[in-house]
Amino acid sequence: MSSIDLKAIQFNEANLPTFEEVKNNRDWIFWGSDNLWPNHSIDLYNYSSILRSALNSVIDGVIGKDLLLDGITADRYMANSTETVYDVYKKVATDFVIHNGLTLNTLLRRDGEGISEFYHMDISKIRTGKADEYDRVKGFYFSSDWTNVRKYKPVYLPTFDLNTDTPSQVYYYKTYQPSQFYYPVNSWIGARYAAEIDVEIKNYHLRNLQNGYHSGAIFSMNNGIPSEEERESVYRHLEEKYTSTNQAGNIIVTFSEDKEHAPEITPFANGATADMFIQLNEMVNQTILTAVRISNPSLLGIKTVQGLGSKDELKDAYEHFLATLIEPLQQKINKEFTKVLFYKDKKQYDITNVQNTLFDDKNVTITEE
Repeated sequence: MSSIDLKAIQFNEANLPTFEEVKNNRDWIFWGSDNLWPNHSIDLYNYSSILRSALNSVIDGVIGKDLLLDGITADRYMANSTETVYDVYKKVATDFVIHNGLTLNTLLRRDGEGISEFYHMDISKIRTGKADEYDRVKGFYFSSDWTNVRKYKPVYLPTFDLNTDTPSQVYYYKTYQPSQFYYPVNSWIGARYAAEIDVEIKNYHLRNLQNGYHSGAIFSMNNGIPSEEERESVYRHLEEKYTSTNQAGNIIVTFSEDKEHAPEITPFANGATADMFIQLNEMVNQTILTAVRISNPSLLGIKTVQGLGSKDELKDAYEHFLATLIEPLQQKINKEFTKVLFYKDKKQYDITNVQNTLFDDKNVTITEE
């Protein structure tokens, strides 16, 4: 009886980053298991089309048409030597929607009476120091690239405190999340897997197109059973070639002594049907929109079974969008800007957001001369 050796090659396990606050021998707390959680969030924002569209709609809504300080546009108030308050507000709004937190770099006045100016700080480049016995974080670490801390060595900056002498400080705010102390958790965290799927589906189709949509195959080596070491070498080679969406549609070139010893290759049909991808895409879209809290896809221009809806239906959906999502986010950011502006100008400003409108309802009258 001839012996047969058969081994099924498993696809690589989907090892996705997890949200953790990791304490180790470093001076800073890791943001995520690899300390790159905000970087992964930005990657998903950049490469998942539906997530980017949904988050940009929220960002645009939070920014609005204008920001008023005591009824005057915030573009007339300088936050620092080069940026207006509204300029900084727009950047902070983007960070807040993506990461659910914000950071500002504040500079103390020389006389110690408040701050002289403030700048936006990219929260993804900030890591918190360790809390003391009273649960107070006294400082933060800034690096322009946390993937290479040897080259871009983290710089220590103290937590905002008018009673310290160090002029450059970090004003830090995050929304409360149970069981999390140091870092904010994305409000859309429930959609991270769906966003990953969205990116991988597009990557899969792109690789298939680039490789001519070659199907998978069974490789039967018909020149005898090699040694265990040789078999493992073949298995590793096939795994490297076939087990990720980056390898979709790849082919393998084999070499043999003659035709009698050539490997037998049996292609098999791909189980991924067009209907399956359509259903998966619908699930991804619905999951992401639900996590971002956009109740009506028509607000993003996504056509549903009922169409885009009437003008009145869209108006109602947009009012709901403003009241339940945009305005609460604005209130959180405005509260922190009120504090910072008071430290700067010693004045309690009334901050008002001028909201975007879905339709221009102005009546246009044409007068004939």
